[in-house]
Amino acid sequence: GETDAEFDETYRFCNNIQFAAMHIFNYSPRPGTSATKMSGRVNEKMKKERSLRMLKLAADSADRFALRFIGRTKNVLWENEVRPGSGVYSGLTDNYLRAYARSSTDLSNIMTEAKLIKLAGDMPKTMLKLSTKGNHGEIWSEIDSED
Repeated sequence: GETDAEFDETYRFCNNIQFAAMHIFNYSPRPGTSATKMSGRVNEKMKKERSLRMLKLAADSADRFALRFIGRTKNVLWENEVRPGSGVYSGLTDNYLRAYARSSTDLSNIMTEAKLIKLAGDMPKTMLKLSTKGNHGEIWSEIDSED
């Protein structure tokens, strides 16, 4: 039983905090719990509308967080090549930004400095197909290497 006012308060709070990442899910009562007997449940249509608003906020918030680091150099632990033969590597910064870079050198399991240059969603579609689905908060980077 979440009122419109309670939802709006939660939305404003999350917007003000500007979380780097948010996990959004709809509440559903579990059989055998006290919640199954409670009145005032939010209908499915409203749950979906609220969930979509929060998902959009989460995406925007993740992008705002990532944008704060554009132009900065961060350490990235490169995990692996996104697709074998693509030359695009994916890794995580120390503040858990998903980063991507092109390299002819195998970066798997190596930490390097990388200059964060642009949100993945701002990359040309051909680059996105090679690397990422353009998820929010993901970022492209440049690395200094002996390519």
